[in-house]
Amino acid sequence: MKVKSMRIPKDIDKAIVYVSRAEKIENTHSLRKLARMGFESYVTREYKAGKIMLREASDLLNLTLSETIDLLSDMGVKGNIHAEDVMRSLESLTQTNS
Repeated sequence: MKVKSMRIPKDIDKAIVYVSRAEKIENTHSLRKLARMGFESYVTREYKAGKIMLREASDLLNLTLSETIDLLSDMGVKGNIHAEDVMRSLESLTQTNS
């Protein structure tokens, strides 16, 4: 694990202390937990916006595809593939097989 030094704004420090107390964990663990949750939220938004694919989200989060799908589902994201994308894919497959 790498060590990083950074200045933390007062509002974020309050959040760290709050989570530490609420979950009875050390401040450093609380900070790591909040950072992870923030990154999961960021990756979820990128996936939902179609900027990254499922495999990339999975790699970024260091999760299996199944775990990533579960996380996305828990965050209310069903997927970023639309019906017209599926239809275009199917059409292209039928054209190449003809």
